[in-house]
Amino acid sequence: MDIESLYGQIAARLPEDRRLVMESLMDEFEVGTTMRLILALVSGANQRERQVLRLLMTDIEKMEAQKSSEK
Repeated sequence: MDIESLYGQIAARLPEDRRLVMESLMDEFEVGTTMRLILALVSGANQRERQVLRLLMTDIEKMEAQKSSEK
């Protein structure tokens, strides 16, 4: 199964309001196939899952800032 078909399956199951927000964001920014899949997955995530994603992103940002300051 390829990324585009995964995106299609996920996007089709999203509630209309979330799908519209996701599509609006994709129209605003030029996104590739992988980013479309990521946006669909996040759009379908519940509150707890989004909270974990925010924690992950914060940790990654801190790690990258630390690496760049060590150079």
